[in-house]
Amino acid sequence: MKKLFVLLAACGLCACAGVNKNTVSYQMSKYDPAVYYVIAGDGADKKAASENALANMRQNIEQNVPDVKMLSAQVDDLIANAKVAKVWRDKSIKNPKHYFALAVLKRAAGEKVLQGTADDLDGRLGALASKLKATEDKFAGLRAAFAMEPLIIKRNVLQDLYIFISQNHEGYETERFDGYKKAYNDRLAAVKVAAVIRGEENITLLSRITDALNSMGLSVTEPDDETALLSVEVDAQVDGYGSEKIKGLQWAATSAAVSLRDLQSGTTFARFNVHDRAGTSRKDDSVRKSMEGVGDKASAEIVERLTNYLKTK
Repeated sequence: MKKLFVLLAACGLCACAGVNKNTVSYQMSKYDPAVYYVIAGDGADKKAASENALANMRQNIEQNVPDVKMLSAQVDDLIANAKVAKVWRDKSIKNPKHYFALAVLKRAAGEKVLQGTADDLDGRLGALASKLKATEDKFAGLRAAFAMEPLIIKRNVLQDLYIFISQNHEGYETERFDGYKKAYNDRLAAVKVAAVIRGEENITLLSRITDALNSMGLSVTEPDDETALLSVEVDAQVDGYGSEKIKGLQWAATSAAVSLRDLQSGTTFARFNVHDRAGTSRKDDSVRKSMEGVGDKASAEIVERLTNYLKTK
C-alpha cells in the first residue's frame, strides 16, 4: 500500500512537471471568465506585448458587438479600466524576444462604466416618452418620436455591449428601456398610411412600398381606410419595346408618378417621378424587374420625403 502511494505521488509530480505554466492558455485559466474579461497579446518586448493585449481587447469587443464603434468613448473607458495583469516570456519558445501579456478587465468595473451612459440615455428617452403621452394628437407626438430614434439606436448598441461585458450577460434596466421603445413604436404605428397603387404589376410595387413604410414604423392600410392620416399614391406605367442593340431581349421601361398627401389637411406635400428599365428573354420578367427597380427607387424617395415632412409637422 505504501509503495502504491509513493508511485501515485511520483506520477502526480511528473504530471505537474509536464505542465508548461508559461503558455497563454495556462495563464488565462487562472481567471474566472464569469468575473474577469481576459484577452492576450504578444510582442517583441514587454511594452509591445502589453499594448497589443489592450489593442486586442478593443478589437475583440468590436468583433463581438455590432455597431459598437458609435460608442468609442465608452469603449475607451472600458480599456482604461483594464489592467495588464501579467507580462512574461515562454522559455520553451527559442525566440528570446517574444513576450506575452494579459489584459484583464473586471466585469463588475465594466458594468459601472456603462451604467452611467445608459442612465443618461434613459433619462433623455424618458423625458421624450413623457411628451408622447402628453398628447393624443398623433402628428404632434412625432417630433418627440423622431428625436427618440437616434437615442434608441445608441441605447440598443450599449445594451449589446453591456450584455457582452457583464457578469451574468444580461442587459441593464431592460424593462425600463423596453418601455421607452414601446412608447416610440406605438406612436409611429398609430400613424396609418393608405397605399394607393395603380398600374401593371402593382402588387410588386405595393410590396416594396409597404416594406419601406413599415421600416419607418408606420402602419400601411387600405386605400378606403377613413382612419388613415397620410396617403401614398402611385400611378405606374410600363412600355415594352424590342432591343435593337441586343437581339433576343424583350425590354420593359417603367415609370411611376408618386404623390404624398396629408389627409387631415387635404394637401399634397410631395410629388415626384421615378423610372427604370430591364431587358430579359421574357417580357413578363422584364416588366417585373423594371417594376422592382422603380419600387426600390420610389421607396427610398418616399422614406426621405415623408420623414422630412413628419419631423416638421
